[in-house]
Amino acid sequence: MTAYGLGDKNIKAQGRLTPNPFKHMDVLGLIFMAAFRFGWGNPVRINFSSFANKRKATAIIFSIPFLVNIILGIAFAMAGRLWFNTMDIYNETHAHIFMVLLTASHINVGHALINLLPVHPMSGTMLLTAISPIASLKIAQYEKVLQLVLAFFILLGGAGIIFGTLTNNFLLVFFI
Repeated sequence: MTAYGLGDKNIKAQGRLTPNPFKHMDVLGLIFMAAFRFGWGNPVRINFSSFANKRKATAIIFSIPFLVNIILGIAFAMAGRLWFNTMDIYNETHAHIFMVLLTASHINVGHALINLLPVHPMSGTMLLTAISPIASLKIAQYEKVLQLVLAFFILLGGAGIIFGTLTNNFLLVFFI
């Protein structure tokens, strides 16, 4: 949506300006999400030549998902805190609603943090390219190794521990 707003009309031709989740799903990413709690969607093909200032457009396009996830995470955390303060702790339905809000906040913040990694295909790769092309080129030399390390890290549960801790510490600010 952001790329379209900045001038990339190719996205509309791809049918990606829709809230229909099936247009955005990747079958393998969905299977991984079910099996390993880590998945992905179909990437949006962006035509960078349609932007007057490619670096600025890239920085905006790839920082928006991070910001939206952080804002949603904070909103769910704050809603969870408000719900917790007013809920009947003996009511099972109230406890389930609180857990849904808490889970939604963790998923959004965790997704934002892991997506900042400068490992392809994470958004952090393109964001780093827009901010520092030289650093991006240096990291790109190790792209395959970093992808393997990240994959094993996720499959063995290390990503959940590290990003779970980071997410918890970030969200503690909004629960206190």
